[in-house]
Amino acid sequence: MATGPRAPGAHRQRRRDFVVPVAELLRKPGSRRHVEHAAPIEDLAVSGSRVPAGADIAVDVLLESVHDGILVTGKVTASWEGPCRRCLELARGDLLVEVRELCVDDGDEETTYPLDDDDELDLEPIAHDACILALPLAPLCREGCLGICPECGANRNIERCACSPSPDIRWGALSLVRDEAPQVQTARGAALPDGVAGETAD
Repeated sequence: MATGPRAPGAHRQRRRDFVVPVAELLRKPGSRRHVEHAAPIEDLAVSGSRVPAGADIAVDVLLESVHDGILVTGKVTASWEGPCRRCLELARGDLLVEVRELCVDDGDEETTYPLDDDDELDLEPIAHDACILALPLAPLCREGCLGICPECGANRNIERCACSPSPDIRWGALSLVRDEAPQVQTARGAALPDGVAGETAD
């Protein structure tokens, strides 16, 4: 699904690596065409990760002529990288995004993609939006990453440090009860007569 409004011609100044002629498909409703292509797309990044500059974005889709335009169904694949949210080392991974998008001459730009006036279809906006939606906002180098010690700054995946583990704030209230318990016991014992603490006199 399209991610939001795009100004008319917003992608026209980009490279034409993903432009596909579709005049023949449009003349024959129900006809299909398989398209595979790979090329770089600029500025694929979110706050936590990005597609490396110059890396190919691969598109493997089926174009189908439908009543409203061209239906694009298939997958977009790419690699990504970014700082691990725990240890800050470079994390890497792969994207595989399933796409199913409708491209029409005149439609709602929030839910469809445009067909060019000369019966061409630019698959780059579809590939671009698919990658942007799939890039991780808080990547991990691996699931069990131990992160950085908040005391000495050591990377716990590489070396051990002698710092004491930080207390879990979720148990803070329980610790207060535990620390106060002996004081309560002592205060109660002091209130009893000498020699009969905890017992009743005969």
